[in-house]
Amino acid sequence: MTDIQLIAIDMDYTLLNDQGKAPEVFEDQVQALKSEGVKVALASGRPLYTLQTMFPNLVDDLVFVSDNGATITYQGEQIFNSIIPTDGYQQLMNDTLHQKQFSSIPILCGLDAAYIPKAHNQYDNTYRDFYSIIHYYDNFDHVDTVANKFTIFTPDKDSVEQYHAYYNEAWGDQFSVTTSGQEWIDVMNKNIDKGRGMQELSKLFNIPTDNMMAFGDNYNDIEMLSTVKYSFAMANAHEDIKQHANFQAPSNNDQGVAQIIQKVLDGKLA
Repeated sequence: MTDIQLIAIDMDYTLLNDQGKAPEVFEDQVQALKSEGVKVALASGRPLYTLQTMFPNLVDDLVFVSDNGATITYQGEQIFNSIIPTDGYQQLMNDTLHQKQFSSIPILCGLDAAYIPKAHNQYDNTYRDFYSIIHYYDNFDHVDTVANKFTIFTPDKDSVEQYHAYYNEAWGDQFSVTTSGQEWIDVMNKNIDKGRGMQELSKLFNIPTDNMMAFGDNYNDIEMLSTVKYSFAMANAHEDIKQHANFQAPSNNDQGVAQIIQKVLDGKLA
């Protein structure tokens, strides 16, 4: 083994291949790392309830850094939460619904479910890949929940364009705004991101960030990759992302995360 004590892994196009499947060896690797005293964290824009559904056999073994670091859960206990004030998410919702420049669908990410306008339920299959519990509503005035993230679904797959042309300028001073793939813009409280998540884990487990490894491929991974010493951008990552990582892993379709983890287990990581 090396001096690595915690490994944080993004999900889509990082751990998961293009078909949304994790490497078959992943569960065994998590258990092997656990036996060596190494914690494994899933660091994702997905909510906790979806991540736990995806890995039911590892619920008590993984650290869940969900909603881009807005919530951290370990062994059933929520150890960090950054809740968006009600007037904050109402502002975000109204702004998204009334802007006419882009096709944008607002999703309020409650701790219990995703809240989506019923008028946009034609994308239900896509939503459920990321939000396994959805409540559709007719009138947003009737929605009252505890939320840690606000997401915009961009059906035209132009999230980066929308981010630069409108949302970051409109909201960036008040919130943390990032993109997560071609179809998603994520909004959290200011200074909330996956990098902050790594800092919270460092305090919780008394693990220096120099003893952490992380894998990512997209813009919402930049802060995480910039925070830890052993940062790996996937070979399939955008060139912008690779500039923020110290190392490169093989692509998600080549099970790059599993390849690097095996090197850690074998003590062969240079």
